[in-house]
Amino acid sequence: MRLFLAVFPPPEVQRAAFAIEEELRRSGDGVSWVKLENLHYTMRFLGELGEDGARRAAEAAAEAAAGALESPAALGALGAFPSSRRARVLWVSLSEGAEELANLARALEDALKRRGFGRADQRFSAHLTLGRVRVPGPDWTDRLAAVKLPDPAATRFTVDRLLLVESHLSPRGSTYTVRTEALLASGDPSRLPPRGTS
Repeated sequence: MRLFLAVFPPPEVQRAAFAIEEELRRSGDGVSWVKLENLHYTMRFLGELGEDGARRAAEAAAEAAAGALESPAALGALGAFPSSRRARVLWVSLSEGAEELANLARALEDALKRRGFGRADQRFSAHLTLGRVRVPGPDWTDRLAAVKLPDPAATRFTVDRLLLVESHLSPRGSTYTVRTEALLASGDPSRLPPRGTS
């Protein structure tokens, strides 16, 4: 099964991100756009795993989540990988909560490593993918700058869970199935486990 670990914003924040995506759709063809219900922040792509790998990934997610507090987040600026001039991936960042999400990603990497997983291929960067450019070439700098972004305060949400998700690929696009859900500790630091335990 094809698996990844992710944080999914609530539906109202997904809709705000999708509104940005819809505006971008009008300014460029040759892009594979992400469906509304699939919008998320990828914490770690795991690839093809069997049942044992899925179990170990779920354990790692539970460990990382138990050692982290819920934190506020909000949608941020638009950007592209590797750059807006040579865009291959179009995304929206976080205006709030990026550091906390990066800390969670580091804890997740450590928990995965303890369970036999190799290190991630790329350094973690908090971003919500809107689309993947299939036909490279056009400079997206002006198009990204022209998009009217929502007030970050209107897109605030709480990062409170880490999901292990299975991706099913088809000609109509990906569909996702949540395999496990690991809750972060709510705002009281005393609920965190002592260091060195899970």
